Amino acid sequence: MIGTAAPGATSADEVVTLARRLIAIDATNPSLVPGGAGERELAIFVAAWLDERGFQVQLMGADPARPSVLARRGGRGDGAALLLAGHLDTVGGPGTGAGSAADGAAAVGEGGADEDRLVGRGAYDMAGGLAAAMVAAAFAPPGLAGDVVLAFAADEEFGSVGMEELLAAIDAEPQTARAARPDAAIVLEPTDLEVTLAHRGFAWFRVEYEGLAAHGSQPELGIDAIDRALEGMIALRGLAVELAARPRHPLLGAGGVRVATVEGGTDAATVADRCTLIVERRTLPGEEDPGAELARVLAASRPARIVPLVARAAMEADPDARIARAVLAAVERATGSPAVRRGDPWWTDAGLIADAGIPVVLVGPVGGGAHADEEWVSAASLRTLVEVVGSVIVDVCGRAAGPGAHPAVG
Repeated sequence: MIGTAAPGATSADEVVTLARRLIAIDATNPSLVPGGAGERELAIFVAAWLDERGFQVQLMGADPARPSVLARRGGRGDGAALLLAGHLDTVGGPGTGAGSAADGAAAVGEGGADEDRLVGRGAYDMAGGLAAAMVAAAFAPPGLAGDVVLAFAADEEFGSVGMEELLAAIDAEPQTARAARPDAAIVLEPTDLEVTLAHRGFAWFRVEYEGLAAHGSQPELGIDAIDRALEGMIALRGLAVELAARPRHPLLGAGGVRVATVEGGTDAATVADRCTLIVERRTLPGEEDPGAELARVLAASRPARIVPLVARAAMEADPDARIARAVLAAVERATGSPAVRRGDPWWTDAGLIADAGIPVVLVGPVGGGAHADEEWVSAASLRTLVEVVGSVIVDVCGRAAGPGAHPAVG
């Protein structure tokens, strides 16, 4: 049944136990590390844990080896539905393979400076946040007006395919209850118990320059593609200066642009007939379309093609939205201090959730070493995070909507 645990267990006990179990399962993203374990084992464990506690659970996704988890705790149907979102996959490092996540998973309670630390790949980003969401949802009081929905995605660290599939599945669910579609969302990415109200977007492009090969002793007979690419890189440097000089976003600062890779030429004795740049543009809410901007900036350098690779929009929450107010208030109650509002330079699946029309903010545990060899999460912060999320569940899902009012507004 929902809310059941080991005899005498509390949510504070359960979240640390569960986090250790999640950290011990290798979920290295194979798109980033060839041969990585993938998300299947972790997804199966999460689905079974939630199923045992009465959630309606689905494993889903086009790739059965890399499923995502969608789970729902149904409410009465007359209140707002809350989405708790996160990702299953972990970024591995050199030599990462089977068992890598488990190597440090037991390194908690050893005494000394590390007494509070759960250590292992994915502990901070983001097994700790998953555990807190699961426990908070499982221990929420019965009889809520609205649904609690958990969406844990595969592949966030590479292509975010999992969250796209989860959101499509949520939209495809029969609208049999008023709160069938989530009205608000929390993403449990690590934020050190601060509240993220905005993050940058990004776009990647392949910029291809073409020239005419010639013998290196007679460069005047050729057209040097590398020289054209150099003109483009100088133009991009000018764009970077322009971006830095624009009015700064209050939470995100300035946008940015950089050349990530350069590839061109064939040998020392030949004028290069091709050169390719990979360009990354980090964007702010409301900025010009980055593809159109890049075409304008690079026009004088005459690229043969500008090929969009991936583009994800920036995310900015309304600080007066009910979900933002609920999370900020819950953090203040749980920590005894005013909640810190922040913006993040990186992108998360919250961008896709916002694009789907679901108001979203981020809050997650304290820790460090994301994507590094020694990654850790604070056990004490997980207990606090369960309190925060549990409070928001009651705030958002616990009240019936008044006549004619939308349950997520006000």
